[in-house]
Amino acid sequence: MGDLGGFTIMSFLSDIFAGGAGKLVDSVGNTIDKLTTSKEEVLQQEYELKKAEMQFQLDQQKLGIEDRKNTLADMDSARKRSAEVETNTNAGFLSKNITAFLAIGSTLLTFVLFYIIIFRNDAIKAEVKDVVLYVLGVLSTILTQVFSFYFGSSQGSVDKNKTIADMKLKE
Repeated sequence: MGDLGGFTIMSFLSDIFAGGAGKLVDSVGNTIDKLTTSKEEVLQQEYELKKAEMQFQLDQQKLGIEDRKNTLADMDSARKRSAEVETNTNAGFLSKNITAFLAIGSTLLTFVLFYIIIFRNDAIKAEVKDVVLYVLGVLSTILTQVFSFYFGSSQGSVDKNKTIADMKLKE
């Protein structure tokens, strides 16, 4: 590579990868410090950065709240739809009871697989054991959703635990 007045691309790259990045950050910081002429300006910049950070955190919380509202509205809509179908006089037996049948079937299948894995582990062939464990994991997730649908979500408990953890971190 060519020499450009003592500067070579290879030396530039080696500087970056051998601690040159730290030098680059220091030089940028020093340049900014030189452009800032007074302590008041530095304090004003720090204030503006803190203000922007707090606004960002507030916006993130608003987005989280909006996302939670959408999730709750979706769950409420599903429950209302289920209630409408179950109380509709024109709906057939299967239409009225399909969600309950699926919930009962998923619950029974999950508990049967738990029983087999815990008490009849020798009945599972080694070749399919991983598949059975995978299916059990999927069924456990479905069972959690079924219970959440019928008995409500435990999100309040999750939020409470997060609040307690955040309070402990601030101490």
